[in-house]
Amino acid sequence: MFRAIAAAALLAMPVAGAYAQADYPSKPVRVVIGFPPGGPTDIVGRPVAARLAQVTGQSFVIENRAGANGILAADYVAKSAPDGYTIYLATTGALLSPILSPKLSYDLFRDFAPVALVATVPALLAAHPSLPVKSARDLAVLAKAKPGQLAYASSGNASMGNLGFESFKLAAGINILHVPYKGAAPAMTDLMGGHVQVSMLSLSILQPQVQAGKLRALAMVSSKRAATLPDVPSMAESGYPDVNADNWFGVLVPIATPREVIVKLHAALNTAVDAETKQRLGAQGVDAVMTTPENFNTFLRSEFTRWGKVISAAGIRAD
Repeated sequence: MFRAIAAAALLAMPVAGAYAQADYPSKPVRVVIGFPPGGPTDIVGRPVAARLAQVTGQSFVIENRAGANGILAADYVAKSAPDGYTIYLATTGALLSPILSPKLSYDLFRDFAPVALVATVPALLAAHPSLPVKSARDLAVLAKAKPGQLAYASSGNASMGNLGFESFKLAAGINILHVPYKGAAPAMTDLMGGHVQVSMLSLSILQPQVQAGKLRALAMVSSKRAATLPDVPSMAESGYPDVNADNWFGVLVPIATPREVIVKLHAALNTAVDAETKQRLGAQGVDAVMTTPENFNTFLRSEFTRWGKVISAAGIRAD
């Protein structure tokens, strides 16, 4: 099926460049992730990589290159050979880091070619059980009574948790200290340990801890409730309709990657993100999707504009 889809799509495309391979993939493919193991990018990446291996007959190996909110991973992939054997499972950090650090050695739109948006995950606002709040509104009231005395954890500057929380702070007129971590997993660990009081991380990573009673869910940072936590209200229901921090995950490759390879990789992804994969990810609060490269490019530019405004208003700075 994979080869049939790719062959059909190639009929309308020109001959690819020197890196193109008719039998792509013919060797293992590295799937680079910019965060430590155990975070939401892993939760999305590993099952998709496993299914890609089944579809293509070649290994898709996860490679975690954590640090600087995805900058290290993005820089590595941007400088990799444009042959389809090093791909980047990107999220918000890769998109927004260039806004925070204009002198980066890579540019998202100059150095990467989009392949597909593969998943979205709503964020969840959660608190340590010791904090005397049960809703987003309660948190706002407490924060106003104790300005600067509460702290929230994120997976790094310009991560979706940072952006979403800053949106909440602007909407509620509150002051809560930001504590950035090198990924969602360590941020959640300190939240559970009570070292920080609240966080806004992906539903996929917080949901098990909420269901186990180790954290308290306050609100879905989305326009709607989550099917897996139906009793948790959305931010819109909580009185903050403009606070929406759905995270996203998409595949990028170096800009010089031949179109033939991009088409074949997209075809493999399209087959891999099937009903079984969607059900598996859905059980963890992940919405599996599949876009064309063109639609993913449009989405990236829209997100770049939207979150750039939040970065400016909140005065978010690079690490």
